[in-house]
Amino acid sequence: MRKAGEWDDSKQKRTDTICPYCGVGCTLTLHVQDNRIAKVTSPLDVAITRGHLCIKGRFGFEHVHRGEPPRLHAVAKT
Repeated sequence: MRKAGEWDDSKQKRTDTICPYCGVGCTLTLHVQDNRIAKVTSPLDVAITRGHLCIKGRFGFEHVHRGEPPRLHAVAKT
């Protein structure tokens, strides 16, 4: 979105949710523009994260926009 020059913070709707990746319960703020998640942040006033997110919480939203289900990688048997 940024590379294409379509980023517009004033058009982004913000929605709070809970991160699904682990049991910590971090609050995520999803910034949505044109029905796509543009970025993910965390509120500064939440004691668990204090505005910081792990790599999964910050960038894990990209799988939402993939058109195919996740694949299981083959594991070599020894």
